[in-house]
Amino acid sequence: MKIQILLKKLARPEYRFGLVGGIMLLLIAGISLAAPLLAPYDPHVRSGVPFEKPNNNHILGCNDVGHDLLSELMYGGRASLAVGLFAAFYATLVATAAALASGYFGGAVDRIIMRIVDVVMSLPFLPLVIVLGVFMGPGSGTQVFVITLVMWAHPCRELRSQVLKTRSNGYIDASRAMGEKSYRIILRHTLRDIMPLIVPQFVWVAQSAILIESSLSFLGLGDPVSKSWGSMLFFANTRAAFLTGAWVYWVLPPGLCIALSCLSFSLIGYSLAGKRGLKYFPYGSFRRPGKNTADSRGPGIPLAAENLEVVYPGKPDTRAMDGVSLELRRGESVGIVGESGCGKTTMAMAILGLLKFPAEVRQGRVFINGRDVLSGDELTVCRMRGKTIAYVPQNAMNTLNPVMTVKKQLAEAIRVHRKLSRQEENREIRRLLEGVGLDPERAGAYNHELSGGMKQRVVIAMALANNPDILIADEPTTGLDVLVQKSVMDLLASLKEQFHLSVMLITHDLPLAMQYSDTLAVMYKGRIVDCGPVEAVAANPRHSHTADLFGNFPRLDQEKTWDRSLTASSGALVVKGLSKTFNSRRGLFGKSSGTVKAADGVSFALRPGEVLGIIGGSGSGKTTVSRLITGLEQPDSGEVILDGIPLLALRGRERREAARSIHMVFQDPYQSLRNSMKLLDITAEPLVIRGGFSKDEIRQRVCSALRDVRLPDTPEFLRRTPDQLSGGQRQRLSFARAVVAEPRYIIADEPTSMLDVSLRKELLKLMEDLRSRYNIGFIFITHDLSLAYHFCDRLLVMKDGAVVEKARARELIRHPLHGYTRELIAAVETPASIADYAMSI
Repeated sequence: MKIQILLKKLARPEYRFGLVGGIMLLLIAGISLAAPLLAPYDPHVRSGVPFEKPNNNHILGCNDVGHDLLSELMYGGRASLAVGLFAAFYATLVATAAALASGYFGGAVDRIIMRIVDVVMSLPFLPLVIVLGVFMGPGSGTQVFVITLVMWAHPCRELRSQVLKTRSNGYIDASRAMGEKSYRIILRHTLRDIMPLIVPQFVWVAQSAILIESSLSFLGLGDPVSKSWGSMLFFANTRAAFLTGAWVYWVLPPGLCIALSCLSFSLIGYSLAGKRGLKYFPYGSFRRPGKNTADSRGPGIPLAAENLEVVYPGKPDTRAMDGVSLELRRGESVGIVGESGCGKTTMAMAILGLLKFPAEVRQGRVFINGRDVLSGDELTVCRMRGKTIAYVPQNAMNTLNPVMTVKKQLAEAIRVHRKLSRQEENREIRRLLEGVGLDPERAGAYNHELSGGMKQRVVIAMALANNPDILIADEPTTGLDVLVQKSVMDLLASLKEQFHLSVMLITHDLPLAMQYSDTLAVMYKGRIVDCGPVEAVAANPRHSHTADLFGNFPRLDQEKTWDRSLTASSGALVVKGLSKTFNSRRGLFGKSSGTVKAADGVSFALRPGEVLGIIGGSGSGKTTVSRLITGLEQPDSGEVILDGIPLLALRGRERREAARSIHMVFQDPYQSLRNSMKLLDITAEPLVIRGGFSKDEIRQRVCSALRDVRLPDTPEFLRRTPDQLSGGQRQRLSFARAVVAEPRYIIADEPTSMLDVSLRKELLKLMEDLRSRYNIGFIFITHDLSLAYHFCDRLLVMKDGAVVEKARARELIRHPLHGYTRELIAAVETPASIADYAMSI
């Protein structure tokens, strides 16, 4: 098995190039290090006559003094490689330290460091090296210092961009919310995250450093005592080697060694850079039986899948899709529903040819406009993507490029398949934005300047840029509130009618699929277990899983599932007048060009054992309030009081000690849990941060917390990593990490938004179990009004950063007072029952 994996890796060009580069570098470095043993003569001792030509005693001849050139070449590699590697080490060390400080702390630190980087990179490279070398005098130390000084800036800029990306990861915020110190977060998380990028940067600097060392030595600024490849070229130039035939064996060998060393580093760097990206199998790499066949269905069915089987090889193999067959008619909308991990997204990726390595299509056919694309070449499939079949990915926030405007990204989508003049392109971009209901003036906006609904509309516009026949929308409403969900789905429905699109809607929101689909397909464990017109599937489900999906959906017209009568308890978490304003953009001199009021005088109190729900639309300030309470953001005004102690007035150790009573569970379990950490280490992180626990105590507490959330506590499970867990298991692990710290309050920020209906219900049961067992007070942040109604005791409705209404859950849902609350309730789709829905059709 290991040999097969090695052969597969060697089939990829980056692995082959890396292997060749590594062998070349090892050969050159090995000969240089073993020079005292392998060299025929001492390079500092005269062993022949001046300008002696190559012979049996002196393979490369001698220089003008009579020193053996082969011995000089072997010893010279030691100096050149040593200077290059030491300079690369120091330059990468400085670049990494500066990038970590700049990207993590931001603010003034970031501006100062990046201005220094700009100055260094703006100076002319070669003159700067020469001036510094002349000023400091010749020597190996001078070479290392000069190379370090001029080479650290570029890696620093590259690494800083990665630090900025990892700085926003959920597990970084989780560590901060748990009271971890900044330097420990940097060492434990951020540094490890950027390590795959540090190594290629080191290799790139080492390659450049060897060239610079050779240049400095050639100019006479190297160590006059030691032998190096650059010094060989220096003496060859000053002692008339170029005027005689001696240049052939005096100049070419060191020049060739410099070139081969740089080439080896380049090949290694290319290999390492290639491994950082995602690996995809193109269509030509899929294992598939049979030959190209024609589709007999006709033009009325633009997309069809037959007996599609996708497997992830292993012991045993994992079947992500098992004999899936599906037809999508022209102008039809097919809703694909099912629990997490049932194969919905895998089917979309298989159709588009974007399955991640090592997925394999073992059998089946996919017809797009009558052509079997699984038997076609990769170029043909690439031409279809975006033009014939388009894709709206699940997370619009991660789809858009944060450093490109909307206009540039739309233009990029157009240019892939069409060549238009600048004027035609601008008209097309304007038409696309207007078509998805956006102001064309938004074309100059960046990702962070758009709301969640606006981002989703931009992604839809990109998908429709080349007038496709088929549109695959993968969870297009995940993370959006009910009002934005409705507007996005209404937009898709109108575009479907306008352009006669065939739409495949992938979602775990059953009412959404029922309202906006003509055909409903239910997937379970890689198979389609129910498929047909929506009304037929709703009235007569053929599989028990279909009935479970309908039965598990919470509704506003039901009695509350959890109707608690709370007893008085001592202590409370009190929020008074909490306000926070964000600057939307800073000008050239740091002045704000606009402000966003994320929290505006928010006040409430929470007792232990109580569940307070915060609901509202996207951008209403729900998450900002949670970040202010946990100290992830600093408020402009207001107080957070815990048992009479104002948290915002505390600093350092006192603040961290007090904050341990409050734990936050983040929205995205795929971002808040680091995939490279073992489950034991993730769950134990609050205890490690607090300190004072032995390994046995930590393990006992972790196992107890895992049992509380109904996860295994076996040694095999503790050694697993989050990428081996399902979405529901990940979220349970997040609660285990919260419970192990024994908090009095848990802030759950959209904990169910990325889970299917059945998993949402199970998670709420888990939260209720923890609440009743440990008397934990919950702040439940959600845009799902049905879940909030059933689970929460009191509800707060937020709009534009302010609380517009608050009351007990039943009273607020039954008798809303504010117009915005009534609008949210009206947008909730709630089929009363399977039978009632069928009758309504």
